Amino acid sequence: MIRNTVLCALGLGLVLVAGCALPLKPLGPQSTALPDASTTSLYQMAQKRLGDDGRSGFRALPVASFAFATRTTLARRAERTLDVQYYEFHDDDTGRAMMRALADAGARGVRVRILIDDLHSTGEDRILGDLDRLPNVEVRLFNPFAGARGNTALRLLGAAFDLERINRRMHNKLFIADNSMALAGGRNLANEYFMQDKSNNFVDLDMFVAGPAVRLLSQAFDRYWNSDRSYPIGSVADLPKSAALAQADFDALTANAKGPALQDLPAEFAEYGTLPGELQRGELGPLELAPVEVVADDPDKPLHIDDARMQTVTRTVLGYLSRANKEVDIVSPYFVPGENGVAMMTDAMAHNGTIRVFTNSLASTDAPVAEYGYMRYRKQMLEAHVELYEMSPALTRDRERLGPFARSFGSLHAKAVSIDRRYLFIGSMNLDARSSLENTEVGLIIDSPALTEKVVGLLDLGSFYRLELTANGDIQWIASDAQGEHVYDTDPETTWWQRVNPIFTGLLVPEDQL
Repeated sequence: MIRNTVLCALGLGLVLVAGCALPLKPLGPQSTALPDASTTSLYQMAQKRLGDDGRSGFRALPVASFAFATRTTLARRAERTLDVQYYEFHDDDTGRAMMRALADAGARGVRVRILIDDLHSTGEDRILGDLDRLPNVEVRLFNPFAGARGNTALRLLGAAFDLERINRRMHNKLFIADNSMALAGGRNLANEYFMQDKSNNFVDLDMFVAGPAVRLLSQAFDRYWNSDRSYPIGSVADLPKSAALAQADFDALTANAKGPALQDLPAEFAEYGTLPGELQRGELGPLELAPVEVVADDPDKPLHIDDARMQTVTRTVLGYLSRANKEVDIVSPYFVPGENGVAMMTDAMAHNGTIRVFTNSLASTDAPVAEYGYMRYRKQMLEAHVELYEMSPALTRDRERLGPFARSFGSLHAKAVSIDRRYLFIGSMNLDARSSLENTEVGLIIDSPALTEKVVGLLDLGSFYRLELTANGDIQWIASDAQGEHVYDTDPETTWWQRVNPIFTGLLVPEDQL
């Protein structure tokens, strides 16, 4: 994740090397979302389930394989446009299968715009360059590195004198078809986000969206696509000399790419597996209809973050949290509240509220340096009677309620906030300083008690450790299974090095970078 990468960058920045400079920004053609989608089949399909009162329709997608199939089905059903924006879009089986679906759409005449943050694209210039040369497909990179495209260490060395710019990343995740249907949430496009990785897979969540909110998400996408920070890939990477060579190479690279196979679902999850089939048949099932606020950071947010008047995703969500009357549920894989956040929670608890935080344990996190930013506040939050739950890789794997992990390592990646069981935030934002200050984010704040209740109901308490304070003020971790409760007095499922490592590395990185 970016925290570990930034840590490396800060260290490498001490090395005196000449930084590479980006080329003068070549203006790619300005373009915008499909202005009138009313003639497309996706729009007409959605309208049959939407009223005329301005509400949008929603469906939660917690199951990875069906979330992937929804994307590929939308790509196949799109008739005019596909707009795809991701922090990570990997050159692996999942990424290649998605690229293949997007390329096939372009071959049918669909305009495909793909915007990828450049931090994790090391070594991907070949396949992304091929994709960019295919009919009706354009690839842009957000805030790109200037050189050493194939080596992460050399990239960072080359950017040693440009770390302030490189540290600002586009963390957004959007998939929009015909400006009529969209997916927003936490998943990137890579194996580990769709239960395809052999060692580490993420528990994540997407939200399917139809109706007026889609048009607002498209407007947000357009701001990034046309931003001065978005570079046509050909301006920073070598492209194939001809479209024919690109097509042949892309076909060879993606010939055997396969996305995740649809899994069998238990009866309690059956409703979350029907959407791809509905889209394929052209008959959309019932949606949760609700008012929604679409929240999206400005592409230049990090440059103006000191302006208190700037409305950001984090500030908007914190505004909703400050107005909570009864209870708040926070799901954030990287949770660094800081002193202000702890004070805010302490004040809320003093007014007889309930706050539950679901985050990664030291055993499940993929970013130990960020975990330190959370660990240092655990005791204060527990003293304020905030309820803390940390994901257990072993329990998650054994229970299989959150996904088919096989023997892989399970980690939390979903981002969601429930306020008074009425308002639901779903998006790309973590509750940490990076999302607040350095990353750009996008999300939805949905006013729907029914949908909020469903999403909160997805939280499997049996996959988490519950943290409590002993009479002596020490933290203990409690897990429950069929045999009863199991109590641990140190971070469970960890080695001594895992427990010490975050402290050393965390001390090297300022909290506003965690």
